[in-house]
Amino acid sequence: MIRFPLTDLLTQQECYNFLLDILHPQGLCCPYGHFLPAGQCPHMCDRAPILDYRCRECGTVFNVFTGTVWAGTHYSCAKIILILRGLTQGIPTLQLADELDCDYETLLNYRHQIQAAALRYLDRSPLVHCSQVKEFR
Repeated sequence: MIRFPLTDLLTQQECYNFLLDILHPQGLCCPYGHFLPAGQCPHMCDRAPILDYRCRECGTVFNVFTGTVWAGTHYSCAKIILILRGLTQGIPTLQLADELDCDYETLLNYRHQIQAAALRYLDRSPLVHCSQVKEFR
């Protein structure tokens, strides 16, 4: 069997930028809502491009994953992108865990957390029947 190292084919910085945009569309801030000032140097950069910052207002250390299901993860940004892609495509957890060399139980836990978060934000307003919709002419 041929194995394709997909995580090696994606640049970590591009994946980080994508995750930053979807996880923090208003910009990166600490868990208490204090925004990261432009040009602030990171507190720690040993996992670049995932940088830890110390809030100048309250002193809390945070990064792009703080306050998300990915908080505390050791997965690379590329692996997280591939996990999210696989989950949204409906790939079975066992297959995805095998393809990405992840622990099945950990991946299943992420799947459940992401599904629960999606349900919390699901629009629960009733669907409009087609006979109630006025045509625009």
